[in-house]
Amino acid sequence: MQEIIESLKGIKGLKILSNLNEEHKELIKKIEDRNNIGVLESINRDFTLLLSHNSTFRNPEGKTVKIENNNILFPPIPFPEVKAKNVVSSSPSKKIHDLLKEKLKLNLKKDDATLLVGFDL
Repeated sequence: MQEIIESLKGIKGLKILSNLNEEHKELIKKIEDRNNIGVLESINRDFTLLLSHNSTFRNPEGKTVKIENNNILFPPIPFPEVKAKNVVSSSPSKKIHDLLKEKLKLNLKKDDATLLVGFDL
């Protein structure tokens, strides 16, 4: 785990905020929109890192929105910077972003977005 954290520290535009605990994951599971499949998958991994990124961070590695049966879905996105098993990433909804910001007392800049990266070791 420490190797993964160290490898992420040097990535431009990315900041590590927290390793979410089970309480945080359960809260997200209860509140997050069911169409945000990427977030729901990321919190079902053994480890889920909460990251923030700004506009200098790279573009997503895949499509962030899919339309299926007239439903808007937010699929899991690859995150190749994490060298682990079953890695997925996704941006939480604004509701979850604000909740985590408040609960974890995060000091984010106005243009910082949050990102969840889930993986197994």
